[in-house]
Amino acid sequence: PIDDHCPQHVYYGAPQITQEGNNQYICRIGYALNYSYQTKTVIFVVEHIKKQNLVGGNKRKDDFREDPTVPQQFRSTLKDYQGSGYDRGHVAPAANFPYSPQAMSESFYLTNMIPQDPGNNRGIWKYVEEYTRFWADAYGEVYVVSGVINTSNAKRMGNNVIVPDYVWKIVIDPSKNRSVTFLFPNQKLDAKELDKYVTTIAEIEKLT
Repeated sequence: PIDDHCPQHVYYGAPQITQEGNNQYICRIGYALNYSYQTKTVIFVVEHIKKQNLVGGNKRKDDFREDPTVPQQFRSTLKDYQGSGYDRGHVAPAANFPYSPQAMSESFYLTNMIPQDPGNNRGIWKYVEEYTRFWADAYGEVYVVSGVINTSNAKRMGNNVIVPDYVWKIVIDPSKNRSVTFLFPNQKLDAKELDKYVTTIAEIEKLT
């Protein structure tokens, strides 16, 4: 559905999942995602970040809210996160959307959030997000695919929202048909050790 309805967000097409039925595809101005009804988090988010879109006067305004496009029984809510100890971690970061107030606002739907360890979200994950924008500025554009991995031992919080065990991000430079992939445990990590968490697209495919 992403390839049909918002193909501008993907390079070789959106990732394909092995089982459909308990999920929902959502297209936004700045990103598209596949949302799981079972985990109440994303499966993946895709973005096309262009150099010219990284400028603009729109400042971040925290506007976290439920996503009305998702049936109510399958939504994550603000209450789910309260007292959990986890951040509402953006998958497509707000800082990617200074060019459009609506795109910025849409990044705060809870369908674009995952329960993320604060030391991860505000540390190494933020570091990679900044690198991604640096690469988009340097190369003119990048395509990004980000997602989660849940194990059978994954924690739950609130009304059965799954806390991901791992988070991952693939950054593609279409000008040279090359990519870099990161896989992080959902815990506090040293941003200076970023190289330790470089992996391959094939490994993400295997794990997911």
